[in-house]
Amino acid sequence: MAENKKKNGNKIKKQNNKKKKIVKGRDWTFIVYPESAPKNWREILDDTHLEWVESPLHDKDVNPDGTKKKPHWHILIRFEGPVTIKNVEGYIESLNGPKPQKVGSAKGMVRYFAHLDNPEKHPYAIDDIKPHNGADIADFFKLTTSQNLAAMKDIFKFIKKKEIDNYIDFLDFCLTQGNDDWFDIAINHNTLAINKMLDAMWQKHHGKKLR
Repeated sequence: MAENKKKNGNKIKKQNNKKKKIVKGRDWTFIVYPESAPKNWREILDDTHLEWVESPLHDKDVNPDGTKKKPHWHILIRFEGPVTIKNVEGYIESLNGPKPQKVGSAKGMVRYFAHLDNPEKHPYAIDDIKPHNGADIADFFKLTTSQNLAAMKDIFKFIKKKEIDNYIDFLDFCLTQGNDDWFDIAINHNTLAINKMLDAMWQKHHGKKLR
């Protein structure tokens, strides 16, 4: 009997320790609703002097049953070191929103602000994502090596299929279609390779005529 009581006591202690486990994180996210947040909610967050990122207003999201969700903003707030949920709540309590959640990937969270990796959801413009208090979001949209290679393959197929033979037309397509990944690749990363593709297409179209 005594041995059983001891085992049960150890189990209870372990369960209590699990319950008391404190979750800490550097990056946290929460939702702000226009209908319940104070008008100066941005100023309240700015006054924390913490880096934070504001999503576009999500006013076209729908629930699984097809009903429309309430318009809302997603927020990412970044601390200099790991903090508990109580610390975070102390900063955002006056915003009258749901409890904050710890973020596993800040990059994934910010990309979610535009639904970049969720094609089944309504897309929002990257340009409408707003950094505050010195937050730098450029790195969140950089493609990985494999993603960059896949994008270059798609660009090659597109140039060949549409027979585009000049740089300005290609950039115009990226802008009008809102393809920010392709535009970034063309402007900042693989400009030379893309220009060679376009030059080859131009030679195919016009080279013989000039001979």
